[in-house]
Amino acid sequence: MTGISQLSSKSLPTADKIQQGDSLASRGITGSDTHKLPEANGVSVSSFAVSWAKKYYSTVAARENQAPRQIPPSPESTYFEGNRAKIVDKLTNTLKLASEIAWNRVEALLGEQIERHAIDRSLINPLEIVADCRTLYRKAIDAYAEREPIFRLSVLVGKDIIQVRRKYSKTDALVLGFVTVEFQYASKILLGCLSESERSEFAPYLKIVDDYLHIPYGEINEAAANQSPNSRALLAVQHLWQHTTEIASAVYERASFQHQGYRSSNGYLSDREIKISGIRDVEIFQSYLCWCVLEGSIRPVQQELFPICVMLYPKLHVSWELVQDMLLILFWEICARLPAEDLTVFVPYLRTVTEMFSSDVFDN
Repeated sequence: MTGISQLSSKSLPTADKIQQGDSLASRGITGSDTHKLPEANGVSVSSFAVSWAKKYYSTVAARENQAPRQIPPSPESTYFEGNRAKIVDKLTNTLKLASEIAWNRVEALLGEQIERHAIDRSLINPLEIVADCRTLYRKAIDAYAEREPIFRLSVLVGKDIIQVRRKYSKTDALVLGFVTVEFQYASKILLGCLSESERSEFAPYLKIVDDYLHIPYGEINEAAANQSPNSRALLAVQHLWQHTTEIASAVYERASFQHQGYRSSNGYLSDREIKISGIRDVEIFQSYLCWCVLEGSIRPVQQELFPICVMLYPKLHVSWELVQDMLLILFWEICARLPAEDLTVFVPYLRTVTEMFSSDVFDN
């Protein structure tokens, strides 16, 4: 691990230093020494957010009184070859059982987290969550059956997914964590009933659903609508949004290189499915940064992203060291791509989020 223990309030650059031409190349910073970052100052939101993160994590950790449960193994997958109609039949016939099996796994993985995170049990309705999963994935299957282009799925189903996401996040964001895991497990089971060639054809449809469920598109759009057309925050977000996938791919490649051989519960960083979900995770962090900038507050990370990560990452055996390295690399990838005037907007939030996930918060 490179420099994780050295992450502190003196680790990240200020907008002033970036405006002076500070860059990765000018200081010779590479993927192996991303901890060597210049001092930051004057970000009032940072110390409060880090103190809040420490208190949140300490409170959750104090409730931990059970040994981690074993995650049930995936069922044996049966592979078939066939045309589109046969693929649709297999997916349709599997969907109901897949959603039910998925929820059983969610309960096995996260059941004890209800008490640990003091979640109101009445907010978690298994029948409703399973039904929503089935409904949205049914729409993805229908779109595939009707030969709708993949890009059209966001138009056909995007609003429905946003509504489902909001329904679960508005009362307690941690419930959204249960929902996203339900979709992830159901997705794996659905893809498991297909052959490799069939999976590659249908998987992008499921990915659209999952992306809309994980990324707060609706909230970002609403926050953007509240900005004036020429606001500095809106322009900065628009510029970053053009590069989010490119940045996420670069971050994942560099993090994977630094953590060769690393394995989470779902597989190795080099595995294709892990890479897809890992890149999306980096996109998720960027989306929350955009939401924070547009809202002018660290609230979206405090109320949604941080609690969900604290609940899910340890259960999935994703180490905080990996997350910390990813965020440091993300910091520099954003700095390398955005002009100074945009960085002036993003740096306070980049710095704060990086410190909220630092070893200073999780070491205890």
